[in-house]
Parts: sequence; structure tokens; C-alpha cells
Amino acid sequence: MLKYLGVLSLVFFNFFLAQAKLFYIEVKYPLLGNEAPPGSPWPMPFYMNDTSNNLLYLKKSLFQIKSNMKVDCDIIRENIRHYRNVIFPPKIYSNVTKKSKINLNYLTILNLKISAADVCPKYPDSNMNESYNLTISSNGADLYAESVWGALRGLETFSQLTFFTEDNRLAINDSTVIVDKPRFVYRGLLIDTARHFIPVPILRKQLDAMAYHKLNVFHWHIVDDQSFPLELFKYPNITEKGRYSKAHVYTHKDVKTIIEHARLRGIRVIPEFDSPGHVEAFGRAFPEFLTVCWKDGKPYQPIFSVQGAAEIVNPTNEYVYPVLKEILSEFKNLFVDEYIHLGNDEVYYDCWKSNPDVANWMKKMNFSEYHHLQAYYSSKVLKIVQDLGRKSTVWQDVYDNGVELQKGTQIQIWKDTSILPEHGKWSDYLNNVTRDGYAAILSSPWYINFVSYGYQEWYKFYQVDPFANFSGNDAQAKLLIGGEAALWSEYVDGGNMDSRLWPRLSAIAERLWSPAHVNDPEDAKFRLDEQRCRLLRRGIVAAPVLNGYCGDYEYGMAKSNVFDPVFNYGWPNL
Repeated sequence: MLKYLGVLSLVFFNFFLAQAKLFYIEVKYPLLGNEAPPGSPWPMPFYMNDTSNNLLYLKKSLFQIKSNMKVDCDIIRENIRHYRNVIFPPKIYSNVTKKSKINLNYLTILNLKISAADVCPKYPDSNMNESYNLTISSNGADLYAESVWGALRGLETFSQLTFFTEDNRLAINDSTVIVDKPRFVYRGLLIDTARHFIPVPILRKQLDAMAYHKLNVFHWHIVDDQSFPLELFKYPNITEKGRYSKAHVYTHKDVKTIIEHARLRGIRVIPEFDSPGHVEAFGRAFPEFLTVCWKDGKPYQPIFSVQGAAEIVNPTNEYVYPVLKEILSEFKNLFVDEYIHLGNDEVYYDCWKSNPDVANWMKKMNFSEYHHLQAYYSSKVLKIVQDLGRKSTVWQDVYDNGVELQKGTQIQIWKDTSILPEHGKWSDYLNNVTRDGYAAILSSPWYINFVSYGYQEWYKFYQVDPFANFSGNDAQAKLLIGGEAALWSEYVDGGNMDSRLWPRLSAIAERLWSPAHVNDPEDAKFRLDEQRCRLLRRGIVAAPVLNGYCGDYEYGMAKSNVFDPVFNYGWPNL
């Protein structure tokens, strides 16, 4: 056992000693931009001074994090514990650290000074204040925040400012001043768990990674055509017939675990129940609610690439709405956020058009266009959510098809010529949606499930500015509340999720947090490479940024499988 610990000590020694280092693709393509110093934060703060070259050192036994909270707040308590584990290496590493024979200036305290010290909010919401100020000097570090959410963001920045020196000591720059706040209030990630089931521990790990990038919304696309993996108490047959297997189900306990973990990281969880399309798994329990597709006068006729034998909710069946109300009521009782995402995307009309019963019903209703049929359905579902005391988010298709929405509805923009040539430009959609008074969330340029070779994809994502070609007035600009990366899981599961998300999503996170003028990808790649190395040390298996190295991480991961579980949640407290 002692011999094994000695091997691990050497592993961690090498693991921490080497700094991130980028190399060129080829000699004829030299690296551009300015190399960042160690301890450079990601995303870049709103303001950060030019720090001195004087260093302060950190030692776990001497360093404290204290808060001025007047009430016991588990959010602060948990994150003090969490970030101590993130900042400091395992004790096993300290066994190989030689005692210093010189006097070092140690930073001994980080004070959390929260204005709302008598308030421990239960859950993050759309109005949470995430701003903070951070100052570091030889007298100590002070983190000022209006709320606990700002304190969490400041703790993350503080952890990133620490780094290992060439002589393998943990240090931070003296005389550092940071004033920080997010550019956009909504900074999200969609994960699709219907096409591939993503295990709960891996979802929790992604929530940690989101917090490392100051992202604050987890959009859970939990069900779709392929599977319905959510446990339902009211209609258990939907889960039983819609799931892949008994093992591929999120129980209510699982969902509450995810929501609780997200809460402690300052992240909202918004569930999506997508309809009237994307409902084949739901329809296995209620086939009578799906539209029967016809061809040549015969029902249940699939046409490859056009329609299935039966698909899309049949809006003319009035019995479907009480069932949807019960399902959405269960969503409301299980998920705590003020918003429920109702989908309503990709409602292709071919099956509706083929069905003679639907055509006859539309004549009785004086509906001349099939988008009127979609509007009928969408209006009913939106009203259900409103009556349940929740607000709705929808994909832009509902708006595009002329559905009149409540003004509190958020519209998520996903269409663009880069996705399908028949679409318009996402900037035009943003202009139109905000012109009509709706809050808009941009996703079109940030579909990170698309993969290509020979191009730094993070670079492309980083160059997107939501306000590029935005022609709206100031009131419209306030309605552009942020953006969201989308990871659809046709070719993603728990095995490759880390490398598909990170550091590509890191680039998007900086676009949504940092000021607009922080936009040079050539400079950013050096900080991004450092961030990628942080992620590796924190258990997130992020893909490389360019050629180069990031310590002996591969040897450590191969030889220290015993540590794999704790890599998911910060440093092991050995």
C-alpha cells in the first residue's frame, strides 16, 4: 500500500508541476496573440487590473474562507467546502513537497462580505444578482457581493487566480482588483437525455463544469421521440412504455438530486416537455392521441423521410388536453423553476394534411391553414401552464407560425441558414421577436453537437456576438436576455459528453458573461488552454485546444483509477 501511495505521490507531483503550454499546428502556422500569465480567469471579468509580479502563497492549514452570513446558509457552507477542495491539492501531494527554508508571504483569509447577509435564497431565479467585487492584498482577500449568487461566482474566480509556480508552490498575485458582472442574465446549456440516457452522476459533473464557467441555466430536454425516461406518478404507463429499460429512468428522487446539486451551484433547472411533435415515446402509451398518417386512401402509411405511420399529437382529439394538464402538473410539482419549456418545434404538417378526419375538423373550425391548427394546440397548452402558475419558454416555431403568445413567454431562437438553407438569419429572428415584445434566447450559432475536423470549433463559437447585426432599440436590447448552447445527443452519451462539451462550451460561456470587447480569439486561446487544464485537474475530460501539453495528466488518470469518482466533484479530501 505504501508503495502504491508513493507512485500516486509522484503522479500528482508531475500532474501539478507542468503548466499549460500551446504549440503551433505546423511551423508555417505560428501562434498568434499574446500568451496569458498563469492564473488568468475564464470567463474574463468585466474589469481586472494589471496585477503586480509580487506573489502571495497559499497553504491549506493556514488559509480560511469566512462569510458574514447572519443565517446558516447551506449554499455558502457547501461552496466554502467545495472550493477549498478545488483550490488545494490532495494531502497525498503534500507528502512530496519540501519545507521552505525562506520566508514566504502567505494569504491566510478570504472574507465573503454579502450585502444580503440575512437572506439564504432557496433557489436561483431569473432575477438573481451575480455581480461581485474581489480584492487581493497581503492583508487578505475580500469578496463583496450583493447576494450569495455573486459570492459563488466570485469564489470561482478566486479559485482560478491560484496557480502553481515553477518551484511547485500554490500562489496568487498580490494587489489584484476585479469588478465583475455578467453581460447577459441567461447563460444556458441544453442537454438532451432522450436520445441517449445520461446517468445522474455525469449530469451532476456537467453542473459543476457549468459553475466553473459561470453558466446559470440547465435546460433539460428530458423526453423526445426515442424515449420517455422521466418517472410519472399519474401515468406510469407512459414511462414504462416510453423508456429504453428499467435502468434508463430518472426517478423523482433523481430529479430532486439534480435540482439540489444545481441549486448549490447557482444554476436553474428548466425542464422541457416537447409537443406536439417529438412525442412518439409518449404515444406508445396513448396511441389514440397521435395523428394517423394516410397515403393513397389508406391509414397508417409511413413515407420515408416525410412521415411515420402515426406521429404528432392530434389537436382535434379533445381528450388529449386533460392528460397533458396532468403531466404538466406533475412537471410543475417536481421542478421548481418559474419556467417550463414547451418545445413546439419542428411540427411538420404532412401527417396532418394526409388525415381526412383532421381536414374535416378544420373545415368545421374555419381553419384554412395548418398553422392555425398548430396555433389552436399551442394556445391550449400555453394556457394550461399559465393556469398552473408557471411561465413558458418555446422554440421559435410557434412565433413563426403566428401563435399569439403571452408577453411573459420566452422564445428560443434555433433557426439559421447555417443549420438549414431555407431558414432565415438568426439576427433577423432576434430583431423580429424582440420588436414584438418577447424575451429572446439565442441558440442558433451554438449547436455544439455539430462536429468537424480541421477547424478549431471553439474559435467559431467564440466569434459570435448576439448583438451582431441587431437593429432593435434599447427596449428591444433588454429583451435579448442571453443565449444557450444545445447538445443534442444522437451521437453523444456519458462516454463522450465531456469532450463534446468542453472546451467548446467554454468559448460560449465567455461570450455570454464577459464584456463585448473581450473578443480576440488569438489572445483567448492561451487562457482557454489554461482553463482546459483546470478542467482536467477538476475531473472534466475536456478536449485539447491545440497541440501542446498539460502536465502528465494522462499518466495520472491511467494509474489512479481509484480517484476517478472524486475527480467529478473537485479535489479528494484525503
